[in-house]
Amino acid sequence: MKLLHSSPDVAVIGAGPVGCVTALTYAQQGAKVLLLEAYSQNVKCFAGEWLHPPGVQILQQVGIDLNLKRITYPCGKGFVIFPEDGTTPIQLDYPDGEVGLSCEHSTILGILREAAASHDNIQLLCDTKVTRIDGQKITFEQRNQGVTHTALVNTIVGADGRASTARKILGIPNQSIPISFMAGILLKDVELPFEGFGHVVLGSVGPVLMYRVGAELVRVCLDVPRYFSRDPATLWKAYNSVIPKTLQPAFKQALSRDEVAWAVNLFCSRVQYGRTGLALVGDATGYFHPITATGMTIGFLDSDCLVRSQRFEDYQQERTFRTYVPELLAITLYEVFTKQDESATALRHAIYRLWRSDPMECRHTMQLLSGRETKLLSFSRSFLKGVLLAMAEVVQNNVRQQKWLQIVRDLVSFNQWLYIPIKLALLRAKKLLKIYFNNSKITTKILDIYSITQNEQPRN
Repeated sequence: MKLLHSSPDVAVIGAGPVGCVTALTYAQQGAKVLLLEAYSQNVKCFAGEWLHPPGVQILQQVGIDLNLKRITYPCGKGFVIFPEDGTTPIQLDYPDGEVGLSCEHSTILGILREAAASHDNIQLLCDTKVTRIDGQKITFEQRNQGVTHTALVNTIVGADGRASTARKILGIPNQSIPISFMAGILLKDVELPFEGFGHVVLGSVGPVLMYRVGAELVRVCLDVPRYFSRDPATLWKAYNSVIPKTLQPAFKQALSRDEVAWAVNLFCSRVQYGRTGLALVGDATGYFHPITATGMTIGFLDSDCLVRSQRFEDYQQERTFRTYVPELLAITLYEVFTKQDESATALRHAIYRLWRSDPMECRHTMQLLSGRETKLLSFSRSFLKGVLLAMAEVVQNNVRQQKWLQIVRDLVSFNQWLYIPIKLALLRAKKLLKIYFNNSKITTKILDIYSITQNEQPRN
């Protein structure tokens, strides 16, 4: 066992994938790093298992190539969308030959912890709980030894997930919004229709995401509405018709054995990044629905940005603006894929047509999905193109049927799709104003305007 660094430069709270990448990135720059993990061992859990190409590149920058270590099966080629109407699946490849990664969470975590533990500049302490942070002094208890330490460091990083201790110490409230449940099921010895791709299957009560995580293992993720039963027999009845026939026997068997790992899909806007000397990365900053599978990738990009930023303010500003589009994309796609009203159906079909007919639109979609493209104008251009196509289809259908009054009602229903980005922008603006201009008169006035737009009571 290494001796405890007498004068570490950085303390990273949480040795999950994002915490390990943060520690490795700092260590690569010559910093001495304390990496503190509350649990004693690598616990298997249903968490991040897909990494987009920008995330893979971050790993390569710190000397880890997961594609060459323990990964012997096809993966990370892109996504295939299975429309709810049973038409031909739509293949979306990562552009320019880029490759992502899908792998069991425990495997990714094991490789990263092994790399961190073996690095000369990193001290990994497991079964270690952070109990106090005063300025830059961090106090932690090694529970397996019954020993408490304090360390004075230049930088503390909270990479400890949704239940972040660092976030609590900063006094940031947990204001997450529940969206749905996610049921994770492992299928053994089955073949996917498009090996190497993530499969997004529509047509049930919620989207289904499937991808390979091992040479003999496929992960099936069922998005289950909050109101829906979690009984295995009910899940089989609801989802079996959209599961590819070759996977149905294994799917049925796994459900009959109740081999289901459950998680809650939550939304918490990513506007809280900590303070100077105590930064948050990954899910500690916020999170959204995993429909775009960007959580782990965004966390790695947080780490990279933090280490290369000269000031905390630079890090906070860059990540606040660069994560708005991924957040907006996840919210919008989930709404488009799950709502069943006429405007949502028309919008889905319009997006399908764009993907089938325009290779450049497919390329652009994958750049947005992977986090490679984060400009709001870029997202807005593609999204508005889909909305306009959908509106044109609705108008044409009503004209053919001579439903003149229905045209107006249907066009009004498209307001919801313009409202989503506006609402999210206002939500972010509200939180950012609280952070940057806390309790000022101008902030109070702006928040009153926001409250009125949300049908809330103005502040006293």
